[in-house]
Amino acid sequence: MLLKQLDYFIKVVEYRSFTKAAAAAYISQSAISQQIQALENSLGVQLLERHNRSFSLTSAGEYLYRHAPDLLESAAQLEAATTIVGQRQISHLTVGYLREYAGIDIARAVSTFNQHFPKIQINLRQGNHEELYDLLNDEKVDLIFSDQRRALSDEYINRKLVTTNLMILFSSHHPLASKKSVGRADLTDQACILIAPESQQKEEANYYRQTLGIKSDFVFAQTLEGAYTMVAANRGYMITDQLGVVSSRNLNLPMIKSLPLHGAGGPWCTVITTSFGKRNGPRRLPRSLPRPWNVKSPN
Repeated sequence: MLLKQLDYFIKVVEYRSFTKAAAAAYISQSAISQQIQALENSLGVQLLERHNRSFSLTSAGEYLYRHAPDLLESAAQLEAATTIVGQRQISHLTVGYLREYAGIDIARAVSTFNQHFPKIQINLRQGNHEELYDLLNDEKVDLIFSDQRRALSDEYINRKLVTTNLMILFSSHHPLASKKSVGRADLTDQACILIAPESQQKEEANYYRQTLGIKSDFVFAQTLEGAYTMVAANRGYMITDQLGVVSSRNLNLPMIKSLPLHGAGGPWCTVITTSFGKRNGPRRLPRSLPRPWNVKSPN
């Protein structure tokens, strides 16, 4: 008994006509008649009582007609589930993260993830805040890790991961390096180093100027390594967070010192979030994975 033969049988019964059933199945009348006969032969029972121009169901035919749709539905579900399992054997997850985070920390996080999910292949994309959301919007990444600069969009599933202090990276021989903390007024005469491609430089500068209130002139680096080099050469300072500070320390850069950025109310903080699409993103994020950074989670 073939599933296709069951489908033909159901159509014949529902249309009460071999001609109409054949048309619905896009085959000839003689072909569908042969398939019904083949079905009867394989079962060893008669399903239809054939009359001159009509037919009626036998008791076996009535029984098969009641249960055949469920069998076909189960077969379709089995086929779909088997396809999904097969596709998941080698799954891919494309993750976007901020350029301010060094590769060594990302490598550690990917290694930890791989220990828990060895069949998922991780692909990585770097970007600044706007680039990451463009990648997410264009479905070029599955999820992103970024700083929260505005109200989170309802178009995505968003999770707040950590709240972390904003930090300033200076050269170790910068005049401000001896202080315990710095404020915006201390930075006015210093150049602020931002990491952004040319197409994103204006928007990045606007955020730091208008939202953070940074009065400094801006200079740009294309990569994290380039920004660190500029800081080490005392060409300016770099604004990052505690995660970025961990990155610089893991790269063993003793010539760079970090200081917390303070305002009138105390340390300035930022929230690191993860966002992924409702249609293509993961339905849940594992909560049991060890954190690669020792920072405080938001309430």
